[in-house]
Amino acid sequence: MKRTILITGATDGIGKQTAFRLAQLGHRIIMHGRNVRQGKKLRDLFRKETNNKFIEYVNADLTSFSDIEGLVEVLVHRNMIPDILINNAGVFQSELELVTDHKIEKTFMINYLAPFYLSYLLIPIMEEQNKQVIVNVSSMIHASHIDLNDVVNPTNFDSSKAYGASKLGNILFTKKMAREKPQLKINAVHPGVIDTKLLRSGWGGGGSDLNAGADQLIFAALELPQDTTGKYFEYSNEAEPAEAANDIKLQDGLYDLSMKLIPKSS
Repeated sequence: MKRTILITGATDGIGKQTAFRLAQLGHRIIMHGRNVRQGKKLRDLFRKETNNKFIEYVNADLTSFSDIEGLVEVLVHRNMIPDILINNAGVFQSELELVTDHKIEKTFMINYLAPFYLSYLLIPIMEEQNKQVIVNVSSMIHASHIDLNDVVNPTNFDSSKAYGASKLGNILFTKKMAREKPQLKINAVHPGVIDTKLLRSGWGGGGSDLNAGADQLIFAALELPQDTTGKYFEYSNEAEPAEAANDIKLQDGLYDLSMKLIPKSS
């Protein structure tokens, strides 16, 4: 069955390779990026190279709540509600940078709160159309703890801790939504240590090629049974995340914090 698949951060790295591979399989691909010219150029190239005309591009700055809302509006208007949402976009910030009126640390915003908000907006629409698969890209170096009182605008910013906390957040959200909506197939996946700009900026480089990362995202999106939900995967195998990821109180606390941060009209 051919699916409509939205991939955030699809103009570079693992997201780009995943989009290309899924397009080769004949799926309808919605590529998200934040540079219209680059995104449309890549869309046209992929259409030509894969002989798949069902490749679209949508633009949104994931540090902007209004842009995320606009992305969803475009999807609805163009009848492109995804069967599968892959929350892939991510950053590694070397310095503290605050975004939005709430002054939210950029790593937390892009890696965690943006996919939270995008999922929050899309899930009710996806449910109406019986489209209920979400893949959250996490990391095996997710943190063992997240301080809900200090994660939004940290007192002493540490880039590695901020990244790890955001990736723990992805798993906490995955498990929270699996509890709240058992009909939803939502899982978190570590894509592997892959040679991407993010890896080079945070850890100096190295790692496997992009196809290895794409393999993991495709596995989580297409190959898991429908009743597999709320799980964390490493290298195509279910893995046990940090103990904190299974803390229901922490899952609920992060969800409540997130609801306070997103626009009140939602």
